Amino acid sequence: MCLQALAVFAPRRQFRLFDVGSGSGILSIGAAKLGATTFGVEIDDEANAVARENARLSDVEARTTFTTSWPEGTFEFVVANILRGILLDLATEIVDRMAPGGTLVLSGLVSTDVPAIIARYSPLLRGRRPEVFERDAWRALVWRPSRDS
Repeated sequence: MCLQALAVFAPRRQFRLFDVGSGSGILSIGAAKLGATTFGVEIDDEANAVARENARLSDVEARTTFTTSWPEGTFEFVVANILRGILLDLATEIVDRMAPGGTLVLSGLVSTDVPAIIARYSPLLRGRRPEVFERDAWRALVWRPSRDS
């Protein structure tokens, strides 16, 4: 669902993407293929090594970074496909990495996760409400820029 959100909502120009819990690197690689410069953070060094190799095999290694350290600066697009508890714990850090008018995609959620995630993130995003996308048991929340952003 995150890849679909990227395909639909990513800027049609160069942009910066922050991938929280980047794992194998699939979201960063997909974004790099769309023109992004990406920064993936993952606590597992072995997963980062796999992500770097996947980026090399996908011919986007120059546009991707994978590390265990959180980046400085802000990003036009932020994605996180991780568990509810981690999303709740990292909410402030995630939102702090969003550029003004940025897009946030949170996934890896089931329907019962959605109210808590919205309650935690919407106040941090000045009351913005997400669009909720469903596929079978899974949910993705997308906060897009408001018209006045």
